[in-house]
Amino acid sequence: MKTNNVIGLFLSVLGVLGLVACGGGGGGGGDPAPTGPTGLTYTGVTTQAVIDVNNAAELAGEAFLGGETGSDIGLFSSVGENQSKKVREIKLYEVVPIFGNALYKIDFVSQGGDLLAVKTDQDTILGDCGGSANYIVNMDDVSGAFTGLMTFSNFCNENSTISGNADFSGRIDVNSGTFLDFYLAINMVDLTSGGQSYVVDGAVSVELSGSSVTSSIDMLMKDSSGEVFWVKDYTLKIAEGTDYVDIEVSGRFYHPTHGYVDLTTMTPFHTNTLDDWPSSGELMIVGGLGTKARLIATDENVCQVFADTNGDGAYDYDS
Repeated sequence: MKTNNVIGLFLSVLGVLGLVACGGGGGGGGDPAPTGPTGLTYTGVTTQAVIDVNNAAELAGEAFLGGETGSDIGLFSSVGENQSKKVREIKLYEVVPIFGNALYKIDFVSQGGDLLAVKTDQDTILGDCGGSANYIVNMDDVSGAFTGLMTFSNFCNENSTISGNADFSGRIDVNSGTFLDFYLAINMVDLTSGGQSYVVDGAVSVELSGSSVTSSIDMLMKDSSGEVFWVKDYTLKIAEGTDYVDIEVSGRFYHPTHGYVDLTTMTPFHTNTLDDWPSSGELMIVGGLGTKARLIATDENVCQVFADTNGDGAYDYDS
């Protein structure tokens, strides 16, 4: 499989990762808010969240996605059946695809199959459902290294729209013209999706190797209410088989009300190529005072969340 096709796989898989969560709760360990060249500031709770019966499903689902989810939409609707129906969506899983698809449209390879001879190129690309993006790219046609800037104007992909700027860099294989890796610095970009609006600010790096893709994400996202969510040292790995993909996530997720949880994939989320959603997989989140929760996909339509809410090692909550 060519690396460019793996990028397409990576983008399409991210685009279908919708989870469900809902609820409320509270927090207690610490970590400083992010510093450096970011236009957003996380001002929420920075201590470790204490997982309880009210926030277990919310934190498990949102930690997996990296932000707010809708309690009555998308995958795993059984999680929210007995909880309040506050519909909220944050679109971390659409952030990388929309930027990646724009980057993928840049013509790094000429019609004749050779790398662009010029070291600087600029052009405009069109979104799949409207809008445009202007780019300028500097390319080393010997090493395959490139750097550039994209300016988005209502650039639309999969019915999500972005406006703003993103710096990018990476490497192309000089023989095949396929991507080896790329890096995105997303600078206070406006994202509109599902009738809701967000501001996205942070960095994404992607490495490609054969049929696997690894993405590292450190990002802040502000919703329309002004709440800021933060994913820190967040890693997403996708491996492709003959008729399936396996997905793993890990890292730290900060919820502005509850605080942070650390997440680890215990069993990769397995998705058959003909299905929209994972048929199996397990995620563990760890909170303060020994609390933890497990999100388990039981088939492509349903998941369950179990939680140890008092730190005694026994799971006393079942969604």
